[in-house]
Amino acid sequence: MITEPEWNSIAAMAEKVAIQVSGRRSEYFRTGTVVKRDEVNRLVWIEDFANDPLPLVAFDYEVKYYDTDANGNLIARKAKVTPVVPKVGQTVVIAYESGLSRLPRCIGVLLGQNWIETED
Repeated sequence: MITEPEWNSIAAMAEKVAIQVSGRRSEYFRTGTVVKRDEVNRLVWIEDFANDPLPLVAFDYEVKYYDTDANGNLIARKAKVTPVVPKVGQTVVIAYESGLSRLPRCIGVLLGQNWIETED
């Protein structure tokens, strides 16, 4: 028969192993400043991973827009919109596909400004 302390010990060990393998929820995301970029291959490098390229994760979009011809007739057109690779100095959001700094992916740029209040 397994006692309650033994069950607790088993649960604690299982949680420890799970964290080592997949990370905790709070370790799935972070931010970083871009220090290098490769527009052709859609890669960025951030401060903490200066030697490891991070792939940009995004969708290409097809958008419909309207134009007029020389006679003023409305013409529906389509255009393929591709994501812009973050610029050096921009802050990006990084998601870890497998937790604990494993398989990091750049999922976007932090665009908000002046949202952190500092104490005097």
